[in-house]
Amino acid sequence: MRRLTTALLCLAVLVGCARPGDAPVQVGPAADTGWTTYQTDVTAVRAGADPRSLVLTVALLGDADGCSRNPRITYFTEENNRIYANVVQDSRLSGVVGACPTHTPGEVTLTAPGPIAGRTVVLNEQPWKPDGAGYQRCDPTFGCGRMPKDHCDQAWVSVVVRGMDVSRHSTGSVEGCDGTWLVMTVPFDPVPCGAEPRPGCDASVNVRRYFLRWAGQGGWETIANSTEAGCGRVRTTEPAFPRKLCAHLPRP
Repeated sequence: MRRLTTALLCLAVLVGCARPGDAPVQVGPAADTGWTTYQTDVTAVRAGADPRSLVLTVALLGDADGCSRNPRITYFTEENNRIYANVVQDSRLSGVVGACPTHTPGEVTLTAPGPIAGRTVVLNEQPWKPDGAGYQRCDPTFGCGRMPKDHCDQAWVSVVVRGMDVSRHSTGSVEGCDGTWLVMTVPFDPVPCGAEPRPGCDASVNVRRYFLRWAGQGGWETIANSTEAGCGRVRTTEPAFPRKLCAHLPRP
């Protein structure tokens, strides 16, 4: 028994005196344990050789044998005049940090039972709509419909209000807009006490005036806000803001 105790103490000393930099002993299974199925990003869609098919350009995991194989369609259904499909690939090394740092393009053919005929195609929950000979991703804000050409359209106003730090019930009331510049009021919370006011709730509403500039595909961007009458501080921030859109406005 004494010899066993001495041997265990010696072993503990040896382990404790291991030199820094010595390779540790791996415990448990290696990271590379087998092929697993992952969703594959679709980067482009075009019409196929026949009316029933589309060719999908996909981003495959790359740079090493075992990063990717067998890109394919797994789920397919047709509903409400739309086609729904999932695009996947198998990888043996995706879970290994740094093993597959790049992507390489690949192709997957989607084939429907009948002609696709310009229908919207939803791939991995991302809708694509016909655009000439190819397809383009539907806009995350406006979906697959057309974006309003009129920058002063209430749809564009609603988009910018949703991005503000205000209640989800808040809406923008346009006071002036010429397509390049916009001024509107937005209440912080139009229904602070709920649809049916609760007893004892103070239903005061904090309303601010916002001055915005058209920023192209990004829509409207806020350049200033104020609780003052007229143009407030906007012309100090942006001298080009037209005075005629705000000079005679009362306090919000």
